[in-house]
Amino acid sequence: MIRVLDKHVADKIAAGEVIDRPISIVKELVENSLDADATSITVEIRGGGKEYIRVTDDGCGIDEKYAEIAFSRHATSKIRDEKDLDAIGTLGFRGEALASIAAVARVEMITSTEDETPGRSLRIDGGTIVENKPIGCPRGTTITVRDLFYNVPARLKFLASENGESRRITDMMSRIALAYPDVRFRLINGGRDVFSTAGSGNILDNILRIYGRDLEKDLLPVDFTRDGSIIRGYVSKPSLSTSTRSRQYFCVNGRVVSSKTVEKGLEKGYRERLFTGRHPVAFLFISVPAKTVDVNVHPTKKEIRFNDPFAVEDMVEEGVRKALSAGEAVASLDAKATKDTISQQAKEPAASVGETDQGVQVDVKNLLKTLRSSVEEDGMDYIPEIPREEGVSEEPERLDITSMDIVGVVLDTYIITTLEDTMYLIDQHAAHERVLYESLLTRYESEESPSQTLLTPLQFTVSAETSGAENEWIPALRRMGYDIEPFGDKVYIVRQVPASLGSEEAEAFVRQFVMDLEDKPDIRDHADLERLIMRSCKSAVKGGDRLHQAEIRSLLEQLDSCDNPYSCPHGRPVFVKMTRYELERMFKRA
Repeated sequence: MIRVLDKHVADKIAAGEVIDRPISIVKELVENSLDADATSITVEIRGGGKEYIRVTDDGCGIDEKYAEIAFSRHATSKIRDEKDLDAIGTLGFRGEALASIAAVARVEMITSTEDETPGRSLRIDGGTIVENKPIGCPRGTTITVRDLFYNVPARLKFLASENGESRRITDMMSRIALAYPDVRFRLINGGRDVFSTAGSGNILDNILRIYGRDLEKDLLPVDFTRDGSIIRGYVSKPSLSTSTRSRQYFCVNGRVVSSKTVEKGLEKGYRERLFTGRHPVAFLFISVPAKTVDVNVHPTKKEIRFNDPFAVEDMVEEGVRKALSAGEAVASLDAKATKDTISQQAKEPAASVGETDQGVQVDVKNLLKTLRSSVEEDGMDYIPEIPREEGVSEEPERLDITSMDIVGVVLDTYIITTLEDTMYLIDQHAAHERVLYESLLTRYESEESPSQTLLTPLQFTVSAETSGAENEWIPALRRMGYDIEPFGDKVYIVRQVPASLGSEEAEAFVRQFVMDLEDKPDIRDHADLERLIMRSCKSAVKGGDRLHQAEIRSLLEQLDSCDNPYSCPHGRPVFVKMTRYELERMFKRA
């Protein structure tokens, strides 16, 4: 038998699509507060949000004639017709949040607009309005949610412990606070202040306030624009990485989201800079035309879809690579190379937030206001601007390697140089690996490979399987500058090698290259080819090889011409540095 469900049952089922745990309620209510242009938002929870949630804001409030309608399904002030779905400039727009929350909890709302005296007080139990009366209250809205899932007890067993639910809410509120530095946020858990921000507009100070001030020395500014789209924020130096992606924060058009597209772009930006299994810390703010992104692909708007994900991925990759090309990306000698944990809460008092003037001034609230007006005026061709931090350039300054003074070599492995008031240690093996890798890869990609003739041609033998695939790997070697051809059964002869390599280097490379072919890489796949070249760069100068002054100078000049001189192809650092101040501090002189 097929029957139409009772409205209360249907509402409870629909509520489950939006409200699955306390964090969902906090997210929806806070986003509504932000859409209401609130400048101050306080969130209070008890029992991990299962017992009590209260969100108070100083936003525009709800007019008394719309107070009850706001709790109806599909009731919203954020969109008017179908075309608005193509360019959504607000956070909450579905018109389901309040109705869904009220369907599975006891809810009280107190609200007042600027022109309205008094305000209104509503009480809703399980979706039924039980009270609607006037009340004196300041401008803004306060919504209190008690006894979550009291009428759907089966769902309670799927919730985490009180601490588990509290951690989810704290993490989410931390991320929203970063996205809206101009809004004062306060989070209270069980009567205890978890954190508060000053709403000063200082994003860097908010990052340090929430995640710890020790993080500052390991962050690099990102500032990149392409075709009007903007990416700004901060990423960690390669010397700081974690074993998970838990410290990767993405904000797109003012919305805190999960995005595989941005994640892939970030990962590509760090390619060859981190070991496999390590992940960077990132706080990225992205601005794109609203009509180029779909925020309506997930019931709770946790995920978004870009119309052209590859363009966004490439933009993120290039923006991050530019940030990592700065001389500041070099690791300090006293840096912890693999930090696995980062403090989630700073120890400084809340009053310290906003006292400095550093950081990207990302005024997302005003961006969204402009965004909404643009939707009405011109159908969303406008791209919201993210103000640039003073002193941060789109073109970060590279380390001037050729100007370094060579001081000496330690243990026949580490080259000591100085530049201005900083000392650098350079791993000669990692440096030469980087030079060889980029030299061969550049020649492969450019298909312009100057060669030099060997006095004695080189011969080598390969396996039958490798020989059978010669139409794949021989063209690859030829593009790098090798003159190679078959010379009998599974035998090949090399008469010319890349001009950038010495004869011994060229021979060691080609022998390792064909040996690695036995792992059956797909050379037609550029990523596989890169890995093959990377593994084959074993002819590089080794630790313990004694270099003369002229050889060191030549190595530094070649390293300076590399796109990424700061790490070897495997992700190991080429440089570490120590400033004059750090040296003097070690000797108690500072």
